[in-house]
This record gives sequence, C-alpha cells and structure tokens, in this order.
Amino acid sequence: MVLVLDDLQWAEALAIDLVLGELLESIERQKNAHLFFFIGLYRDDEISVDHPLLPKLNNLRESSNVKITNIHLSAISKDDLGDMISNELKLPKRLVVELGDVVHKRTSGHILFAVELLNSMVRDSTIYFSMNRRQFHCRID
Repeated sequence: MVLVLDDLQWAEALAIDLVLGELLESIERQKNAHLFFFIGLYRDDEISVDHPLLPKLNNLRESSNVKITNIHLSAISKDDLGDMISNELKLPKRLVVELGDVVHKRTSGHILFAVELLNSMVRDSTIYFSMNRRQFHCRID
C-alpha cells in the first residue's frame, strides 16, 4: 500500500498527529508493515522551526522500524531549463536562450511552474509551430 500526502507544510497539528502519529504507528505494528510506503511532501522553505511536522519526523527517524529518506529538490538552473526547452521544441539551444531566460525569471526555476508556464504559452499561441519552417517559434513580449 502507498500513501502520498502533499503540502504537509500547510497541515495543522491535529492532522499531523493523526497521520504521522496514530496511523503510521498502527501500521508499524502490523506484520506486513514492510509492504507500506508513505510519501510525505512539503516545502521546506515554508516550514518554521516550531512547525508540528518536524517533531513527528524526528520521532519517526528515531524509530528502528522506519527508514526515512529526504530528497531535497532545488530550483532548476537557467542552463538546465534551456536544455529542457531546446530538447522539447527540437531547436538548437541558441534559439531558445531568450525564452529560457523569460521562463526562468517568471518561475524562479520552479520546474512545475516552468512546465505549466510553457504549456500555457503553447495554449495561448505564444509558442507555436510553423508548418512552413517546420519548427517552433516564440513571441516574447
């Protein structure tokens, strides 16, 4: 069984106690606890030192039956974003540098926001495919 909870930075103490306290402790006592996989997602830049999530995570870390792996996702670099756009639009990187700069600036390198912005640019025809030239073009204001 897999349980995925997103945006734990917004969870209140009662919800955290229920899920990370009662539920996970109950599952940990089961014979088939090794079949349970919990994924908790939160934005560490939105968690203060007194957030109720931190003590629960520390308690779980100290448990001998629970393995916690932290994966920190940082912003995508301007260069990597340019590579991604170049790859997706099948254009040389030199032709997408300006678009990459605009997208990176507007999204601060947050990959989900970058992908959503690019999708909206396609929907709004800011990025479009020219049948005559057989390549993508972009109108940047």
